[in-house]
Amino acid sequence: MNGHAGAPQPTWGRVLSLLWFPFFFAAVMSLVYVAGISHPEPRAVHLGVLHEAPAVVPHGVEIEQVSGLDGVRADELAGVYDSATGTLYVSSAGSGTRADYLTAVLHPAHTVDLVPTASGDVTGVGLFFYGLPLLLVGMITSFMMLQFGMWPMRRKIVTIAATGAFTSVFSYGVAVWRDVIPADWRLLVYGFLLTQAIGWITTALPRFVKQFTMPVAMTLVLLLGLPTAGGTVNADMMPAVLRWLHNVLPFGQFIEVARSSAYFGGHGLARPLGILIGWVVVAAALLAWAARPVRRPAAVAEEKPGQTLHGTVRTTSGVPVAGATVLTLDDDGRELVRTTTGADGAYRAGNVRPGLHHLVVTAAHHEPEIVTIGVHEHHAGSSRDITLIDWDDPAGTLTPQEVDERRSLVG
Repeated sequence: MNGHAGAPQPTWGRVLSLLWFPFFFAAVMSLVYVAGISHPEPRAVHLGVLHEAPAVVPHGVEIEQVSGLDGVRADELAGVYDSATGTLYVSSAGSGTRADYLTAVLHPAHTVDLVPTASGDVTGVGLFFYGLPLLLVGMITSFMMLQFGMWPMRRKIVTIAATGAFTSVFSYGVAVWRDVIPADWRLLVYGFLLTQAIGWITTALPRFVKQFTMPVAMTLVLLLGLPTAGGTVNADMMPAVLRWLHNVLPFGQFIEVARSSAYFGGHGLARPLGILIGWVVVAAALLAWAARPVRRPAAVAEEKPGQTLHGTVRTTSGVPVAGATVLTLDDDGRELVRTTTGADGAYRAGNVRPGLHHLVVTAAHHEPEIVTIGVHEHHAGSSRDITLIDWDDPAGTLTPQEVDERRSLVG
């Protein structure tokens, strides 16, 4: 027998409002990852030539006459081809994919890597994987803190700073230890800036996009930020749209800054560093705006009473939980309404103003639960059923040891 048969089920409208994103995620990921970067080809690759240009130049490769190899050493040119000796000069630190492509299509007699990657970066994508945890930690931290809606913004900022600092130091230490990146201490600073920009933005999002926080954050960070970073496929081998995103999004700027600082002596550092700092400033402004208390004129509050939150509290087996306490908090952690469920497990919290709120539900011998709910001005009320884990419920997820530990705490 299915122990969940009697459990409350969401409406189809609720299901569709949540499950649209997996379809969107799959479609965009296929277009961007598979169609966009799985088959890289030159779009705006600059190749310098000494003496004569190669007989065959692929479309998307722009030729310019040069007198030396400084453009490769400064990451201003993808490579330099010397027709007198049949030698191609490249920098794998600038892009291993691009260097391999030019070698494959130009068929030089010799290929010289003027700026190789660190000895431990045998695939040429070390910077990308070094930066990946830096990109994700801020977003993951903000998602976890959605369960702590009653926390003040100051505490959230401190938490993001702590996880960002730890990740910056730990990832740098591991990458240097494995010789995946050069030992450049400035990468610690750039990495910390990235963690704070992403963490602050995704923490501020709930105030602006409500229940769409996770789709918006994942689209910005994963769907668009990862493939356009330039860590695996350089920007000059991406389609125009993805190349534009690379020049704007924070992860792409971090890769450019880290590459310039670690391998090219700071050449071309100013522009991407300025944009990365700009993201930090924008993120700070969004966070400050989101932290502002919502003030409404008293007259308006009297004319427009708040909405009613209602629903039913049940166990994982669908049994109503009577006497459970349902505490309604606003997004700043202030208590608004405290109510108790009836014999049928139902609760009602009246006169709740529109905005993002958090329901803290507790009951004796049950695991507490915190859920976030958006209250809309033009809806008659917001319904949200809540499931608690009963310590004695075999349909729950607690182990016998965990149950014994909890019972020992309450005597």
